[in-house]
Amino acid sequence: MIDENVYCVMDTETTGLNPFFGDRIVEVAIVPVYKNKIVEKWIYHSLVNPNIKIPALIQKIHGISNSEIEKAPSLENVISNIRAYAKNTIFVMHNAQFDLSFIDFATKEIGEFPINFRYIDTLELSQIIYGRKRSLESLINEFKIGTKVPHRALEDAILTAKVFIKLSEKIGIENLPEFIRKWGGKSW
Repeated sequence: MIDENVYCVMDTETTGLNPFFGDRIVEVAIVPVYKNKIVEKWIYHSLVNPNIKIPALIQKIHGISNSEIEKAPSLENVISNIRAYAKNTIFVMHNAQFDLSFIDFATKEIGEFPINFRYIDTLELSQIIYGRKRSLESLINEFKIGTKVPHRALEDAILTAKVFIKLSEKIGIENLPEFIRKWGGKSW
């Protein structure tokens, strides 16, 4: 079976773990996968100016400094790009609730409607295949595509794309439609 879907593997880096407490997106990457191959010329990557400071502890995790995001594009600009990628594609994330919650907050913050995503969560795929949720790091080690998750959106999205390709081969490409979920924003 030939899968004609375009899968957009997305990762975000943020100022913290909880958008409810004011944490915001500082970096986004989208890595398209078509016919089980990464399409490099379609990759999107951007830092984001969240108009708040990145705490020192968080800077140590992802290495993004406050000076780097000063001149980065605004949230509106980045959200419009994400919205464009979401049309007629299926997003893929590892722990999708995290990224999608931040995207939801971002759209509400700029006064827009939430983005309607169709998505697959590689965390859920790992649970089905292995009987338990697996971290991205454990999966990249198992598939010998890396040893560490660098916590930068582009590198993490590329690693997640490679993991997604391996997991979709394990589960069977013809079975992927069973794992497509819909996200139309949460009402907090």
